[in-house]
Amino acid sequence: MKTVKLNRHCTHPLTAVLLTVATSWSLGLAAPVPDRTDFWVRDEPGRITHACTGTEPLVICLQGRKVVMQVQSDRTNGFSYTARFFNLLKEVEKKKALFVAGRESSPEVRVNDQPWKSEFPSSVTFDGMLTLTYPEAGGVVVTRTVYPSMTRALVIEEWQVRNTTGRRVAVTVAPARTVTPVGEDIAIVWNCAGVEAATVEAGGVLSFATWVQARLAAEPDLAVNVAAERGARRALAEAAWSGPGRLETPEPALDVAFALQKLHVLEAPIETIKGVITHNGSLTYSPGIWANDPVEYSSPVFPFFGETELNSASMNMYRIWQDYCLEHGIKPFPGSFEHADLKLVQRDRGDDAMVLYGLSRFLLFQGDRAAAEELWPLIEVSAASVLRHTTTEGIIASETDEMEGRYPTGKANLSTSALAYGGYRQAARLAQSLGKPVATEFDQRADALRQGIESYFGAEVEGFKTYRYYQGNTSLRGWILLPLAMGITERQEATVAALMSDKLWPHRLAGGDILAESTRPTEWGRETYYALRVLFKAGRTEEGLDLTRRVVQAQIFGSKGPYPDEDAIDMLCPGSLYPRVFTEGMFGIVPTGLDSFECTPWLPKAWPRMALRDLRAFGRAWDLVVERAGDQQKVTVRSGGKTLMTGRGPAGKTYALTFPVGSKSPQIR
Repeated sequence: MKTVKLNRHCTHPLTAVLLTVATSWSLGLAAPVPDRTDFWVRDEPGRITHACTGTEPLVICLQGRKVVMQVQSDRTNGFSYTARFFNLLKEVEKKKALFVAGRESSPEVRVNDQPWKSEFPSSVTFDGMLTLTYPEAGGVVVTRTVYPSMTRALVIEEWQVRNTTGRRVAVTVAPARTVTPVGEDIAIVWNCAGVEAATVEAGGVLSFATWVQARLAAEPDLAVNVAAERGARRALAEAAWSGPGRLETPEPALDVAFALQKLHVLEAPIETIKGVITHNGSLTYSPGIWANDPVEYSSPVFPFFGETELNSASMNMYRIWQDYCLEHGIKPFPGSFEHADLKLVQRDRGDDAMVLYGLSRFLLFQGDRAAAEELWPLIEVSAASVLRHTTTEGIIASETDEMEGRYPTGKANLSTSALAYGGYRQAARLAQSLGKPVATEFDQRADALRQGIESYFGAEVEGFKTYRYYQGNTSLRGWILLPLAMGITERQEATVAALMSDKLWPHRLAGGDILAESTRPTEWGRETYYALRVLFKAGRTEEGLDLTRRVVQAQIFGSKGPYPDEDAIDMLCPGSLYPRVFTEGMFGIVPTGLDSFECTPWLPKAWPRMALRDLRAFGRAWDLVVERAGDQQKVTVRSGGKTLMTGRGPAGKTYALTFPVGSKSPQIR
């Protein structure tokens, strides 16, 4: 049976300046092939490398606050990138699609008065910027580093020409500038300042830069400070690799994969008419926000990384939901805001449950009382909408789910009810922290919903005593894992068995994704990362670790990586769910208040130690270390040079910590 990826199938017209830049160079000449079959190979710290065989295309998305670019390269079509530039026009109501495509000019380089030509790069490295290295030609080796500006509508290419001969060579770069109008308002400008004839000594390097910028047609070109732009991009990469929120395990591949997904998270904020917000990422869906992608999946991990702008952008994202609900009400509850004008599009997918769960968890992990008070109205309206959809059977009705009607869901589906349960529980803990009496009511609603989930959805499906996805459902669905993810354990063993079966996860040993439904050959990658988290929460540590390794190698270091995505367009999710495999799965962190949490760690048998370093959840800097202590685990939490908690016990023991008053620490930036 052929397995296919499930595309979002969302109609999304271009709402920003779109630029395609291409060259005639294709990835081709092979570098030394690594022992492993990874597409991306861990290189020096903070860098991964791809040896260009040309057998599989390279696709990767990079972004800044005003630009999202997707790089593509293969032997047939060569190297190209497509960039979308955002928030250039004040009159955003002009929703006309703005598009320009073509083969952008390449710099004209001459070596000893001969045109430099090299058909294929030999390797590509990624360290937050993408660098192509071309094989020696004409006595020089050329590298080309491509990256977006972090703050401006600008894409930069830095070039280096290295003399590999034993004698001097003369290098010239012809100056060039092209201007391409886009409608009446926008201009795309390509610039190459050029280099007059320069002598490059043996072993020496000549550097120059080209760039593409989008600007208002009536304005002059942007002044470009390449060193400053490079420094800003490197600072982002340094924060991903060495900044707050680091995973330390005995297996570097897992740690590197964690840092790569963290990098994608840190570059997620984008400038819109509503300010800088976190969004879905990717060339196709920027700058849209859905209740599932950046809300349910991604935002709960943001506070761990201590990036002030990331948390602020998330607050702005949630303000869009809150402002809409307070102005227009919750009939229907909004599910997505899309395109450059961020207008409501999706609704009634169980979005109220998604927001209740994702927002509660984000606010608890952020640990900011003022932020929690500000967004408390959104908690209230989300909970009110969930209550409004509660049926006489005690579960939550919704017209569809995140699949948006592609799969049958009946009048009520398991996903919405499970997320509502988790949302109520977390909202109750938030209410307790804020001194709001509704905490007891939220817990009571959660208790009733747990019973309703068991009585309504509990069923034998394809031989497993697990959950049916909706009334009348007779096939296994990937989202049967959601009750376990939310802490509902009544059918844990049978549900795990169903997840691990060939019916739902036939290609798990190859690192493939779970099937969305057992009877259809379609995969839904976000379910895979949820499943890995669930395996650890269920105490299936060794199986969880084995499958995590396989998924990492196939998806993050595979040809679709380093950012795994069902659509291969590098959306923020499902990759942003990968850090949660560890924070909430292997380490078992569950927030219990704005300044407290429980953890249930599961240290793999072969590991002497694992740690999460310099976490910034709850607004503090702290380490969580789990070590082998005979046949038990030793768990230590340290902050500010002090040990706040230490304990010993078997795997699966839960530890609780409330941070002392006055232990708040500043965030990274």
